[in-house]
Amino acid sequence: SSNTPQKQFTREEIEKHDKEDDCWIVVDGNVYDATSVLDWHPGGKATIMNHGGKLSQETSESFESIHDGYAYKKLAECILGTVTDKAKAHMKKEAEAAAKAKAEASNKKTNVVLSMQQWYPVTLQKKKNNSEDTRQYTFSLGDKSKKLGLGTCQHLQMGFHMADKMLVRSYTPTAPIVGADTEDGTFDLVVKTYFPTDDQPGGALSNILDCMKEGEEVEIRGPTGDIKYLGDGKFEIFDEEQQFENITLILGGSGITPGYQLIARIMATDSDKTKIKVVDANKDESAILLREDLNKFAKDHKDSFEIQHILSHPSDDWKGEKGHVDADKIKKYSYGPEKESGKKSVVFVCGPPAMIQKAAMPALRDWGYEEGKDMFGF
Repeated sequence: SSNTPQKQFTREEIEKHDKEDDCWIVVDGNVYDATSVLDWHPGGKATIMNHGGKLSQETSESFESIHDGYAYKKLAECILGTVTDKAKAHMKKEAEAAAKAKAEASNKKTNVVLSMQQWYPVTLQKKKNNSEDTRQYTFSLGDKSKKLGLGTCQHLQMGFHMADKMLVRSYTPTAPIVGADTEDGTFDLVVKTYFPTDDQPGGALSNILDCMKEGEEVEIRGPTGDIKYLGDGKFEIFDEEQQFENITLILGGSGITPGYQLIARIMATDSDKTKIKVVDANKDESAILLREDLNKFAKDHKDSFEIQHILSHPSDDWKGEKGHVDADKIKKYSYGPEKESGKKSVVFVCGPPAMIQKAAMPALRDWGYEEGKDMFGF
């Protein structure tokens, strides 16, 4: 019961639990046994393993920016106790030292605004409707010579000051595209607005963006994300360079945005011969983010880019695939793993947990893809 004093764990004790069959994480000063989550985590095992047995402020920050109420509920089921005051003090000291070092380094490369250690204010310059529940927001960095400093496939965090706390969410800008767009001191986000219904009070952050007026400020920091595209089929994944010829993206809903950056960069670079197939799952036609851009890529680059939209509740006029993502559709519209295709192939997945854990990941595993090797979550 809530009156029981919680067990406290020392730093030394926590640091022992950093294995795949015994993985503890520390979020907001609480200690959790995340071992059982590794198998079904939508973001993949590696993202949790990276924080296993570590006492770092970063774990709480990345958890908060990416997860929703459901994830917090699942996390609460794994609680073991709290960290000791001494361990807490250690975390605080480490975070401050890292912040200081990072701030000093970032002041040297002055025209890049993103830093994980410092929030940077940006101004909403313009918003336009892309569809009835999707908007494109253009933010200004305040100075045309400034660069965002985000790698392809990486995300930024956006922070809004609420009355009693800061609300933080993770986004992947759709512009500028590295190596393709001229940077003009702005960046774009394409965001679906989840309007409140009785059982779903609305995506807290997309509604805030929706209510923002042009000229208002929010703060950003970053980059986050362990996957970065370097060009010509080369990725840096968890700090290791890997090379692929064929890329499959299995994306659902707003999961398209990290994929879009990658597609747009490869399509804009004639010398990049990497091939891409995309499976994009949505509820209906109006829910397809960036549809015109994606379809134009498919038309202009028939030999290197294919996209298949799958709709669960399409209109009667829809001629494409219907239903949900399953093993058959994945095999039909994706590149096979290397042992089957003879080409170095990789799959990136991003979308609603049910689609990723229950459908995409198991189907890809059965086909021969291996998580952490040639299958990753954005």
